[in-house]
Amino acid sequence: MPTNTTQHYFFHRAFRPFFLGAMLFSVMSMFIWWLSFQGFAFEFSGVKGMYWHAHEMVFGYALATVAGFLLTAVMNWTKLNSASGSALAALVVIWLLARLGFVLNWPIFWVAVFDMFFVVGLFLHFALPIIKTKQWQQTGLAIKFLLLVLANGLFYFGALGYVDNGVHFGTVLGLFLVLAINLTMMRRLIPFFTEKTLALNEQHQPKWLDIFAIVGFLALMLSAAFAPVSIWTTLIAAPLFIVHLIRFIRWFNPKIFKFAVLWPLHVSYLFMLTGMGLYVFVGLGLLHESIAIHALAAGGIGLLCSAILARIALGHSNRNIYEPPKWINVVFYLLLLTAVVRVFFPVLLPEYNALWMLLSQWGWIIAFALLSLQYWKILVYPSPKPETGILL
Repeated sequence: MPTNTTQHYFFHRAFRPFFLGAMLFSVMSMFIWWLSFQGFAFEFSGVKGMYWHAHEMVFGYALATVAGFLLTAVMNWTKLNSASGSALAALVVIWLLARLGFVLNWPIFWVAVFDMFFVVGLFLHFALPIIKTKQWQQTGLAIKFLLLVLANGLFYFGALGYVDNGVHFGTVLGLFLVLAINLTMMRRLIPFFTEKTLALNEQHQPKWLDIFAIVGFLALMLSAAFAPVSIWTTLIAAPLFIVHLIRFIRWFNPKIFKFAVLWPLHVSYLFMLTGMGLYVFVGLGLLHESIAIHALAAGGIGLLCSAILARIALGHSNRNIYEPPKWINVVFYLLLLTAVVRVFFPVLLPEYNALWMLLSQWGWIIAFALLSLQYWKILVYPSPKPETGILL
């Protein structure tokens, strides 16, 4: 049984409870999604199953991983005890209540209350330390968290019947905003981790490339949410794909595949820019938008968040990041295969779409179950030595 010391460490940094919660919830929610395909009737508080699945993959799984990473990071940046102890525990409980509310079919009003408290709390726990210490270079991330509050609010206003198509708009905006946060993190982490791991010289990153990459992505977000099948989507997605492809090529090095905690970051980015490219065809009406969305989500977010979780959990618990659990590559390759099956096979062999759905669902479930089994002790029990709070 965990000791009091363990409990103290568990809520000492956000990466422990949120990473553990993200993994377990990912397994549970995908299993429920599979059950719904087998004829089990779930009410999901009045929200259609498709939108429950999409919303919870974004605001349940992905945002929990982001919260674990960035609430830990902001404490290191600011040296403030902003998301620790009882405050962190309360935020985790609110996140959990919102997730359970949907599954247990609570009134949508109460699910909305808990989930909005969570996203507002997440924004405040990140933004207030930034403001107090005047670290204005993090303002962009804080604004994205604030926009996530608005997107989630739009989702619930739609679910409550106040905004037509609000559920759809809020879900798509939420997905793109979480991706925008991840892209900001990737801009900092992928070149840094690659150069450090492979002992490379620091590479100059053109400012124009960074600006176009994020501004163009936010433009695609608006077009994908409100007018996916339009020439504007194509005109935005085409140059955006090229810009991100240039950046991917600049960051890539074939030696990354020797390191289990490095190559998934690059491959997840490849899926993200593939999703951007697929929106060229969505805009022309040649491809269903769900294919592009799953390239961004299943391939991009799924692989990226699991890879960040795997690396950060080791680094922050004072373990060797170059000696991850022995089965970790199995998790990453399984997630990669799952994304390929979910994104490309329905296009190549649409008559077997039910099979591709089944395989991708169970590939995801098995991958995150394996990840949970390998990391739960790392996250629940104290570090081998006192935590340094250094972001690796």
